[in-house]
Amino acid sequence: CGIKINKTFMQGFCYPCFIKSPRTSECIFKPHLCRAHEGEARDMEWSEKYCLSEQFVYLSLTSGIKVGVTRATQIPTRWIDQGAVKALIIAKVPRRILSGQIEVVLATKISDKTNWRKMLLGNIGDVDFSTMREKMIQYIPKDLGQYALYEEEVQSFSYPVQSVPSKISSHNLDKEGEFTEKLTGIKGQYLIFENRVINLRKYSGYHIEFVFEE
Repeated sequence: CGIKINKTFMQGFCYPCFIKSPRTSECIFKPHLCRAHEGEARDMEWSEKYCLSEQFVYLSLTSGIKVGVTRATQIPTRWIDQGAVKALIIAKVPRRILSGQIEVVLATKISDKTNWRKMLLGNIGDVDFSTMREKMIQYIPKDLGQYALYEEEVQSFSYPVQSVPSKISSHNLDKEGEFTEKLTGIKGQYLIFENRVINLRKYSGYHIEFVFEE
């Protein structure tokens, strides 16, 4: 909303927006709790566009193999945002709650989170996505099996990274608001410097200035 605040909530929101905005609804982080299909939402017009629309369940390789969900309009942005080097769509559903129901089940078999340090270091083994797809689809509940996809191709991504600190520490701009250091890479949400990294998503809502020197 543009007001000046001393503290952000959930990636850049003020507290009133955090409580009222549809962008901070519980189902944003827990899709299986979405109630838009029942006519319950903070803003039904918004939910019709973002919750009652085509959604994908996918596998991605970040710090390891993981499962996730995203809107059709967020592909491939979502994968690049999380630093995935490979990704594969395994199901397409007509509304958000169904993607969440599939994700909840698959998350009991593989992770639904990313270890950001391991993702940045890039020390991860390859994964046979074709085999993993067959395995994960078997776990999709029978009443949702009609949404499984078998023919999607694996997508690969590379990032402009020259080097990564051997010991990765995340810089806190609230404690140290200014520093000078060489930028050595960008991967996912992170800017990588010689001795630190910054998760820019953490500072949504902040005004940050970069000064580049030759």
